[in-house]
Amino acid sequence: MPAAKYTLKQPHERQEFKQALQAISGTNWSEKTEQYCDYRMDGSRSGGWLRAKQFTNGTLYLEASTEDLLSSMTVLLGQAPVSSGNGKSSGNNGAAAKSSRPAAKSSGLLDVTGTYIGTDESGKGDYFGPLVIAGVLVTDETCAALRELGVMDSKKLTDQRIGQLRNEIAAVVGEKAIVTIEIGPAKYNELYQRFKSGGKNLNHLLAWGHATAIENLLARFPDCTQAIADQFGDERYILSQLKDKGRGIVLKQTPRAEANVGVAAASIVARQRFTSRIQQLSNQFGIQLPMGASSLVKDRARQFIAAHGREALGQVAKLHFKTTLEL
Repeated sequence: MPAAKYTLKQPHERQEFKQALQAISGTNWSEKTEQYCDYRMDGSRSGGWLRAKQFTNGTLYLEASTEDLLSSMTVLLGQAPVSSGNGKSSGNNGAAAKSSRPAAKSSGLLDVTGTYIGTDESGKGDYFGPLVIAGVLVTDETCAALRELGVMDSKKLTDQRIGQLRNEIAAVVGEKAIVTIEIGPAKYNELYQRFKSGGKNLNHLLAWGHATAIENLLARFPDCTQAIADQFGDERYILSQLKDKGRGIVLKQTPRAEANVGVAAASIVARQRFTSRIQQLSNQFGIQLPMGASSLVKDRARQFIAAHGREALGQVAKLHFKTTLEL
């Protein structure tokens, strides 16, 4: 059985590799729990199977039914396998499976031409404020213009520049080519509990938002045939939420999708709306609500409870965060 063993010590390395696995084209993955593992991923493709076990001590063990399927995983790492206890490289008959293809971490940039819809979200990791999903429809011409403006992943920009670019994006693509799905804290908490009671999780809620953004733009631009979104879970999540208009679209999902200017534009639109709503909530309740989920966030949450009562917390915060239990 082809197999290979690696070491991934850093949490961000483990998460990036897991996301890269989920993005392997044509592979259906299921995640299982296993003792001493951060995660175990079992996949199937073309009648074969793949398996990845990330142990808590850093060891990553990969195995597959064929050398080609194993290679589709090892090529994502860009490093040589570690040796096994018998002095040989781990793998089939003591030989480590290695790909002749150059190893590289996906940049997220896809080879896409023509009109497409890019979607992204803001507020997912913030305790206070809404969840905002945005969609932007772009063409080859508007993509070129957006690049000239310096449109890029909103996480690389200041809030001031994001505010400027939001208006500049609209001037290029037109407001008709922009949609935002804003889920305020109270509605977010309601939807989260509804999804949870149905055996679903945050990724399903995100998928619903992305699918809704795509559907709304398709209602305005029915000839669009493709969309790009960030890979945040099983690629079937968004597909399962698309309605009649979206079922014929080609949806491409990849980690770091903001490398595609349409998705980067959506990230800017979403972030601008999120920061604007955070400030509105701060003004409404007389307490400056910080972003993120830091110790400062907990301090402000305690101030909010002292001023407005715990029952009002759901009007400004996402209550399923562990922060709520720490107050």
